[in-house]
Amino acid sequence: MNDREPVDAPRQPPPVLYNLALLQGELLARHRLSLYDCLILGALAGAEDRAVPVVRLTAFLRESATRMSSHLKSLEAAGLIERHRRDRDHRRVEVTLTEAGRAAFADAEKAAQERLRQDPVP
Repeated sequence: MNDREPVDAPRQPPPVLYNLALLQGELLARHRLSLYDCLILGALAGAEDRAVPVVRLTAFLRESATRMSSHLKSLEAAGLIERHRRDRDHRRVEVTLTEAGRAAFADAEKAAQERLRQDPVP
């Protein structure tokens, strides 16, 4: 900002963040998933069919346990993930993708790739 620019002049959002905002809207409209939901599904997809401890997923995405639990609950209700307790340590909760979750992530990933390939919208 310089001295000649009015204080109330609208600033353009950075193109990457603006496109992420557009992607968020598109994911919600087309897939009923938030960008954050897709990040969770993507982290699980990257585990290649292995169960991921919730504590590890929470640390990876740098999220609070409370918020992660809320997201996982809604993803589980939608049939996209399964939560289960580990056999030896019942305190440890692990998460896996369902086939529906894998398909939802693939569709959302395709939409994200298409959105981010487009020219940035100012």
